[in-house]
Amino acid sequence: MSLDRHIDRYELTLEPSRVSGPRTRRVKRTDGRGGGTPEEKRPRTAFSGEQLARLKREFAENRYLTERRRQQLSRDLGLNEAQIKIWFQNKRAKIKKASGQKNPLALQLMAQGLYNHSTVPLTKEEEEQAAELQAK
Repeated sequence: MSLDRHIDRYELTLEPSRVSGPRTRRVKRTDGRGGGTPEEKRPRTAFSGEQLARLKREFAENRYLTERRRQQLSRDLGLNEAQIKIWFQNKRAKIKKASGQKNPLALQLMAQGLYNHSTVPLTKEEEEQAAELQAK
């Protein structure tokens, strides 16, 4: 895709926030088929301190929510279920990334030079793990 076409497809606008603080970034995009009306991407959710504290407490108790628990949190916190679900997904992903654990399949593909989404080279240990998996 050419740069001009890419820029035409994604028009970035900045809108002032309702409160003093950072502006909200909205991306206008088309449906990807070349036609249709632009859709606005939902702005980032700014959770209140109280909402974050409650979400963190819930996460400390259980990293996965049942549908019933998610519905209850939605009512209690005044958030929609999708916002709660995404917060939990993001929190789990952040912890997984911080732990540095690599998926065995990803290690195998990295050893073959077929997969590397990392911005840093593999460690010696990761290379050895990948080689062991490849030998199996």
